[in-house]
Formats: sequence, structure tokens, C-alpha cells
Amino acid sequence: MRYSPLMTISRDDRMEDLKDTLKRMVEDVGEQAVWRVDINVESDRYKHVKNTTWKELLDRGLVKWLCPGYYQLTVGGWRAGVQLLRWDKGPELQGKLSKLAALLKDQVKGRHEEAYIDLYHAAKQSGLTEDLICNIIEGHLFEHSFKTKGATLDTDSTIVIPIDFGMEPL
Repeated sequence: MRYSPLMTISRDDRMEDLKDTLKRMVEDVGEQAVWRVDINVESDRYKHVKNTTWKELLDRGLVKWLCPGYYQLTVGGWRAGVQLLRWDKGPELQGKLSKLAALLKDQVKGRHEEAYIDLYHAAKQSGLTEDLICNIIEGHLFEHSFKTKGATLDTDSTIVIPIDFGMEPL
């Protein structure tokens, strides 16, 4: 069957383009904070991406529009891409998540209320970058990948650790 400009792209092809684009974006962001990386749709890495894919990513809240031709991943988009790439199941990210989880769990150990640690000290004590910690917490990676209760990041870069951090919700 020949392609006609009036034909629509199949659902499977659209989904593949979306997944491929999301994976590429996550690879480009890596462990940097999502807001540090602007994606240029005209770059060699993205010029093949369909306009409908950018719209779908935007509609799903996986990217945000910066200005014509530029997007950034959202933390939800970063998490979705990490899960698509299965990085959350790989030994490298698993080790980093374990270090962060252990540090945060130690903060609430023996307490009767939530605990707090600033982002700088969490990074210093865990050996992880502040950017990666932000992506993990704001992207709710603990909740989505491990089905456990996670922490939140306050506006002043304070990590708020609930007393039930790391526990499986009932």
C-alpha cells in the first residue's frame, strides 16, 4: 500500500514514535535535572519526530513547551522514560535508589513524625547529585517503580520524609 498524505499514521507507529522520542529525551537528560536540558526539535536527533508525537507528549504531560521548536521533559516524562528504558530495574540506578532510600529511611528511624533534610546534605551524604535526587523525588520514582511511599521536595529544597517512607501502601 502506498502512502497518501490523506492517510493517518497507524496507532502502533504513533506509539513507537512516542516511546522512541521519550527514550531519546531521557538519554539526553541522564542524571541532570530535567529543567537543565532543552530539546531542539530541529536537531539531528529529533528532526524525524512527527509533530503529532510532540503534541501527544505535551497532552500527556510528559514534556513542556518552552518556545517554538524547544521542549523540556517534565519529571513525570523523565520517570516514564526511565521506566521505558528499564533503568529503574538496572543495577546502576537500583544502587543509587537504594543509597537514597537508606539515607531517607535513617532520617525517620525511631521518630514519631516526618523528618527533613536539605537537598545539599542529602546529596553529600548519599553521593548522588542534587539533580538526580530532584528527579527521583519529584518524579515519584519510589512510588511508581517500587510501589512504596516516597518523599516530597519542598519549595526551599528541603526533602520532606514521611514517617511511613519506604512502606508499601495498604
